[in-house]
Amino acid sequence: MGRPARWERCLARAGARLLPLPGGSDRLGVFPDGDRRRRALARLDRAEAREAISEGRLECCDDEYRQTEAGRLAVKRERGGFHSQHRVLALREIFDRKGRVTRVLANCNESPVARWAHFLTAAQINAAENFLRDYHSSTLTQPVTRNWNLDAQARSGRGGNGQETATLSRLAATKRVMSVFDRLGRRDGEVLLGALVREESLAALGRRFAGNPRQGRSIVTEALEGLVNA
Repeated sequence: MGRPARWERCLARAGARLLPLPGGSDRLGVFPDGDRRRRALARLDRAEAREAISEGRLECCDDEYRQTEAGRLAVKRERGGFHSQHRVLALREIFDRKGRVTRVLANCNESPVARWAHFLTAAQINAAENFLRDYHSSTLTQPVTRNWNLDAQARSGRGGNGQETATLSRLAATKRVMSVFDRLGRRDGEVLLGALVREESLAALGRRFAGNPRQGRSIVTEALEGLVNA
């Protein structure tokens, strides 16, 4: 038995129930207080549910699924021990909107993308990780005093000392990053910088780009879907 899945952690919450999704879907959802009018906290296929039943983590009665005591204990053990055992905290430097360095305490074993992995597709996660890899391998992160706007000199190829001393691989990474910005457009490019490089919260992104902190999730997923197709 591996780590409890997201749906198992959600189902362990008080009042949560695992029920069929509305509309005749063959999928299941974890609903707060069993209210199917509300957004499901997590979703899964019936095949996943059958696997959990075979492993003794879930039981089914009249098309309603219940978490077994073994399932609840697995979630409790993970909450109490897994994260503390596998977390390596250290100060990590991130950049604000003006290019200034801010040092934050972060888990070295977790990328900026991991905190949103529960609502992203595999393609979006892969695209975001590739973008981050290119970004941090590029010349864009060299001088702290660099102009961080998307109109910066890296786009035109007339950089300063950072580009002059960069290796060909760093220049190639810079070219790929700027190509992504050109294809996405300024708004989605700024969303990527805010979400992945500056590690802003969903609420902050929602306020900045939609005037509504609740829109952060849709803004990030839209930008990352554009990144997938860029």
